[in-house]
Amino acid sequence: MEQGEKKRAYRLTLKMRLSVLLFVTAIPLTGMMLGILNMIQEYSDSYNAIMANLKVANEYNIKFKEDMEYSMYRVMIGLIDASKFENGDILEGSTEYATVVKNPIHMIESARYSFGTVIERVPGTDSYIKIQGILSCLDTLETAVNRMIENSAVPGTYGESAAIWENDIKGLCSMIQDYITQYTYYELMNMEELQKQLEEQVNQSVRGFMAMLVSVLTAGLVLSTMITKSVTTPINSLRQTAERFGMGDLEVRARMYALEEINVLSRTFNTMSDKIAELMEKTKQEQKNLREAELKLHQEQINPHFLYNTLDSIVWLAEGGNNRQVVEMTADLSDFFRTVLSGGNDYITVAEEESHIRSYLKIQKIRYENILDYDICIEPEIEKQVILKMTLQPIVENALYHGIKNKRGGGKITIRGYGQGEHIVFEVVDDGIGMDEETLKELKKKLRGEKSRLDSGKGGFGLNNVAQRIHMYYGEQSEITITSKKQEGTCVRVRLGVSVDADPKKL
Repeated sequence: MEQGEKKRAYRLTLKMRLSVLLFVTAIPLTGMMLGILNMIQEYSDSYNAIMANLKVANEYNIKFKEDMEYSMYRVMIGLIDASKFENGDILEGSTEYATVVKNPIHMIESARYSFGTVIERVPGTDSYIKIQGILSCLDTLETAVNRMIENSAVPGTYGESAAIWENDIKGLCSMIQDYITQYTYYELMNMEELQKQLEEQVNQSVRGFMAMLVSVLTAGLVLSTMITKSVTTPINSLRQTAERFGMGDLEVRARMYALEEINVLSRTFNTMSDKIAELMEKTKQEQKNLREAELKLHQEQINPHFLYNTLDSIVWLAEGGNNRQVVEMTADLSDFFRTVLSGGNDYITVAEEESHIRSYLKIQKIRYENILDYDICIEPEIEKQVILKMTLQPIVENALYHGIKNKRGGGKITIRGYGQGEHIVFEVVDDGIGMDEETLKELKKKLRGEKSRLDSGKGGFGLNNVAQRIHMYYGEQSEITITSKKQEGTCVRVRLGVSVDADPKKL
């Protein structure tokens, strides 16, 4: 029986576990908060009611006696016509210092409404008794005011009006003010009593709430620890697996755990890992094929331009009767394209690359006889080494078109090749116009694959093509360095390692 219960508990999903935690903690805490809010709301309502009553009472405590006595005094001495009170308050004077004489009847009616209706009362309390006294005084005061207003219209009644003002009006206004003061006192006492009751309720509630809070927090802590451990352990494992996968371990896979939600993540992660590994391999191969096709296309973009110019030169020489030079240039052109095609192979020997460069330079020598001179010096020890085809020709062409051709009086291109440990090094040196520091800096950025202002032009196209090709075939074993000075010349140094794709059997 116990094993069955443990097994069922073991199969609880994360949602069910969190629901239990929520039930154990949230419901009691919500009840506590609702109790506190209800207690605060009751106190707030009682406090607001007392404050509203005090506000009404204070308004009359300050102005009622003064305004009533002043209005009836002006009526008594005959300075105003009491019949004008029918239109409301009376304004004495026409300047900015004019005095407003309040309508006594309206004042009494307003006070009766405020104390009889607006102010909330609890029958039998001291405050209720004082309100009843105020209302009674207002009734008597209304009778006295009406008698004075009636006397004001009858000559010879000043003495009676003076007695009413002195004995009734002033006396009743003082009594009303005393009642208001006493009412205010009792309301303040009620507020003090309310505060004591609140403090007592708060103390009792706090003790009960603290006991409940300790129980809830203890239960919540135990449950949250259990749930957290059941979740964090597989999640940490999944995180570590993802980190290893992100670092390149494409064979790693996530483990399965008891928590079904984690198992869903693990299965999804494993499926995703399989697809990513497959896609990465596929993308890597596609990118390599695409890059090879792009570089081959760039390479072919050079050949037609060179072919057109060479054929034009052959036609020009034939028309001039220079048959020997026509034969030489045609033979060199044949050798040049034989190396370019080379049976579709990407690799040729250093000797074949040297022959390719020599054919290219012999053709260009015929075209630019007055401005071009060259020298090729390749060590015999490296002539049988296999290198990437078309490694030097774009660099030599760049030296001719951007170095020698733009220099007044022409110049010389020197090609050297030699071994350096496990590497082969080629140097293409020209004494052309060279480059300033800013142009050299931008060219180096372009060769590193960074954004350069030379991107918008054609500068360094041949060098960039070579740099990308040898980096793709040789990786970190390859390196191209450039040194140049304005009006002195340029040196391009190419260092090659062993190509991972080189296969001499294909030659």
